[in-house]
Amino acid sequence: MVLMTREDFLQKVQEGCKDFRGILLSDAILVGLDLRLTNFSRAQLSNVDLLGANLTCVVFREAKLTRVNLRSAHLFRANFVKATCSQVDFSCANLHGAFLQGANLAGVEMPAAHLAHADLRDANLARANLQGANLTGADLERANLSHANLKETILTGVDLDRTSLRSGRKKQPHAL
Repeated sequence: MVLMTREDFLQKVQEGCKDFRGILLSDAILVGLDLRLTNFSRAQLSNVDLLGANLTCVVFREAKLTRVNLRSAHLFRANFVKATCSQVDFSCANLHGAFLQGANLAGVEMPAAHLAHADLRDANLARANLQGANLTGADLERANLSHANLKETILTGVDLDRTSLRSGRKKQPHAL
């Protein structure tokens, strides 16, 4: 792990650096920053504010995000495979086509998030707030949605047969 200050991080971004694998970044306000195609694999981000940031095709593979604000961020086709997210706010974020296989998203905030065609296979979304989120065509095979808030969530074209919805029970066909 390489510890970076906000100033060091911004300097590297200005120099055109896109590779931040394994960094440790905390207490940074990076609102609205353009970080397209940046690699944060195995990085640890804590208390980072990325409100409205452009994170298109960013890689957070196996990263650990704690208290990160991704509200209204552009995360089109972002890669969160096997990432761990704790106290992360994805409210109103665009995660269209994002890769979230095996991600631990337990308890995250995702109200009104756009997750159409996202790959959420094996993701843990237990207790996640998905109220009003759009999951049209998302792949939720073997995802854990136990005790998740699905009020007003759009699930058009989603097969919930192999998805855990409550207390380890499997969703029965046509029950929703």
